[in-house]
Amino acid sequence: METTRDLLVQRVANDFVNVVVESLEANGRADVVLTGGSVGIDVLKAVRDQPRAAEIDWNSVRVWWGDERFVEAGHSERNDAQARAALLDSIPLNPDNVHPFPAAQGQTLEQALADFADEFDLEFSGKPRFDVVLNGIGPDGHIASLFPGRDHGRAADFVVAISDSPKPPPARLSLTFAALNAGEHVWIVAAGSDKAEAIANVMSGEDSAAVPATLLRGTRETCVYVDSLAGATLI
Repeated sequence: METTRDLLVQRVANDFVNVVVESLEANGRADVVLTGGSVGIDVLKAVRDQPRAAEIDWNSVRVWWGDERFVEAGHSERNDAQARAALLDSIPLNPDNVHPFPAAQGQTLEQALADFADEFDLEFSGKPRFDVVLNGIGPDGHIASLFPGRDHGRAADFVVAISDSPKPPPARLSLTFAALNAGEHVWIVAAGSDKAEAIANVMSGEDSAAVPATLLRGTRETCVYVDSLAGATLI
């Protein structure tokens, strides 16, 4: 059966809600990592309409992002601004549980990195754990702001600053694989024919820093969601 982009979005939104509900039931808390991009934002728009969404105690959900553009707060290119418009501003989240990356407000990128690293360590005491980590993927196989040939951080780093992103803007902050792979459910979501080659590389089973998405590993599952165009080479 053909998987359209809309069916893909609805499936991911449904699975996301189910994981959050089950995590809250088991632990009384759910930590989620959101992604930007058109598909990631459409997933958030679809979350409220899922059958079990009414079961979520949003005040017990902690929200993080895989990466962020280092621009001023509220900028239309910021992932957190898009997520707020799509979902977060319309649900009863505790503001203290929303953890966006710092916005540019006169500080250096390095200071923003240090500030967020301190916040991250304070929340997790050096042992991050997420219930679900949403990832988009670029045609080059990048995820978050971890690009081929760019800094992916040291093994012990949970956050990294990128000053030379090949996609504008060049300055970004990103979780590293040490953080992203602390997710129980780590998902890649892709739509469109321009993602087909990257998805084929991910599904080849070969790990390569040249295709960063191949390095994702969830502690419970690593799942790839695609529409028919992105998964064309897999048929």
